[in-house]
Amino acid sequence: MTNYAHAGSHKTRMKTLRITERLIAAIFLLSLLATAPLAFAAGMDGVMMHDGKMMMMKAGQPATAMDREITMSDGAIVEVDGSVKSKDGKEFHLQNGEMIMMDGHLMRGGKPAQMSQ
Repeated sequence: MTNYAHAGSHKTRMKTLRITERLIAAIFLLSLLATAPLAFAAGMDGVMMHDGKMMMMKAGQPATAMDREITMSDGAIVEVDGSVKSKDGKEFHLQNGEMIMMDGHLMRGGKPAQMSQ
């Protein structure tokens, strides 16, 4: 009878160990998901038309008013008035809420958008 009791407690310990491992993995994954928006926002540097004024953005938040033109890494030039001239010559004006990332990608409502004339 001792062998049966020992085998039962061993199965219980193994089940407990598997459950514990799964819980730890789940907590780890949830912590990664919880910090993902912070990591994304940290990379949100660029310029944005905000209430009719061009603002420099740091970590996704308006930091300071733009005081000079900025050339993005893709060659796009953004003027203080919100005019944008892409490297291929297209010109347009940023509307409230539109943002151009430092790499030149246009964002509308927090989502990537196509540059248009």
